[in-house]
Amino acid sequence: MSKKIAEALFPHIQTDVAEMEGRYPPRKAACVTRFAPSPTGFMHIGGLYTALINCIVARQKQGVFLLRIEDTDQKRQLENGVSEIISTLRDFDIRFDEGPSSETEDYGMYGPYRQSLRREIYQTYAKYLVACGKAYPCFCTPEELQQLRQRQEEAGALQKGYWGPWARCRDLTEEEILANLAAQKPFVIRMRSTGREGVFRTIHDELRGDITMQENILDTVIIKQDGLPTYHFAHVIDDHLMGSTDIIRADEWLSSLPVHVEMFETMGFPTPRYTHLSPIMKEEPKEDGAGLSKRKLSKRKDPEARVHYYDEIGYPVTAVLDYLLTISSAAYEPWRKENMDAPVTDFPMDVSKFSISGALFDFDKLNSVARNRVNHMAPEEIAQKVAAWAEENEPAFYALIQEDPQWFLRSIPLWHDNRLDVAKWSDLTAMYPYLYRRQPLCYSPLPEKLEPHRQRIPAILRAYQDSFDYADDSAAWFDKVRGIAGAFGYAVKTGLYKKHPEEYNGSIADVSGFIRYAITGQLNSPDLWQIIQLLGPEEAARRVEAFHASLQA
Repeated sequence: MSKKIAEALFPHIQTDVAEMEGRYPPRKAACVTRFAPSPTGFMHIGGLYTALINCIVARQKQGVFLLRIEDTDQKRQLENGVSEIISTLRDFDIRFDEGPSSETEDYGMYGPYRQSLRREIYQTYAKYLVACGKAYPCFCTPEELQQLRQRQEEAGALQKGYWGPWARCRDLTEEEILANLAAQKPFVIRMRSTGREGVFRTIHDELRGDITMQENILDTVIIKQDGLPTYHFAHVIDDHLMGSTDIIRADEWLSSLPVHVEMFETMGFPTPRYTHLSPIMKEEPKEDGAGLSKRKLSKRKDPEARVHYYDEIGYPVTAVLDYLLTISSAAYEPWRKENMDAPVTDFPMDVSKFSISGALFDFDKLNSVARNRVNHMAPEEIAQKVAAWAEENEPAFYALIQEDPQWFLRSIPLWHDNRLDVAKWSDLTAMYPYLYRRQPLCYSPLPEKLEPHRQRIPAILRAYQDSFDYADDSAAWFDKVRGIAGAFGYAVKTGLYKKHPEEYNGSIADVSGFIRYAITGQLNSPDLWQIIQLLGPEEAARRVEAFHASLQA
């Protein structure tokens, strides 16, 4: 190929490779990682996981972690998609050192950090490749490419695609190319592969070790008809100019590794270290019912694939990060137990010891991790985080908190101290509606456990109301309940009832249960006296009356 062709293809490009290299001087940092999502939809939990690992690797090596937006697919780009990515990373406390700060602004010396704004850069390098014969224009139409594919199928070609004898534009003459350009035929730019069919090479992956793969032989498109680059070309140019030393990404790109390595080598760039992370998997029953199968978390099928799902139901950010690292590294959980207050970036992570088969998403494990995280929080921290979550997701709960913030703070030890009940903030209104919901309790139908006592419960409740004194401490309050139990033929000690059940109507536990059900609408709850103290005498008495009335209806 000639400089004449390069000028004809890119007449508007006045910069050269040397000038571009000068704009982006080599970095001093020993480690530079990046997260490079596309603004084409909500962030997948796998994307958050990839960003987290990149951030930790950079922090541990005193390096740089940058955010780059791969927005060359203009048709699929969502409005405010960049802001969505930025806010999601911020919400999960994943901080990048360089990248977009908004939809239109960047910070850092190696930008722009949006590929759509780097068109001149890509075309400068593409022009250089054409000029030195390492790339060429391809004028094949979609219909012609489809016909090529069909002929390969008929011929039984082992390697499908645009390469070698199947690459009809690879050896066009200068005259033919200029004639096609004069006729304004649409074109793409392809890099001329030097790979050989049947020749394998070994490429090192930081997680998977040495991998032997067929050399790339495809003449890969590097510039599309719209003048923007393909992912392959943009990745190589951007990561070279931005100084990326470690490419840590999902394993879906593993098959593209020979293409990318060849491009780095063709450009004369040093090849970065590659790590291909295994996906987060989900286990589900097989269609035939014979056992279980694993698949990747699906944006379409699985709500937990969407990062904001965890925001919406109230998992603490630190719990989600703890969980992602727990399922990726066996060393994380014991480290976290010893370092509950340390940031995740302090974890001495070794990606070479991650699972190759893929981490299995497990809600039970997530909830266990989250309960431990909530249990470690101080009440003041919980109050602040719950209020912030409720403001966005449960307005009625938020209004109740705002009505009396100190009351809410006093309520937290009730379910928090010495308990592991709460994994997410939505559990509060689900598990403790008698504290955090305003609607009246429902007492019908009467639980089966209480049904044998139905006839005696109204009189017991009346006796309780007559003796109730909000000023009683816990011991005095329980003494009165014990007295009521004895007066109505219930054993005042559960041991007595177990030994001689025929002599009693029930035990003190039953009588306490009637009062508990009246005040909470549930058969089990935290300490009942503390609940009464939180509700106050009027509300506690009102609920007992409401239960009494329901039994008379």
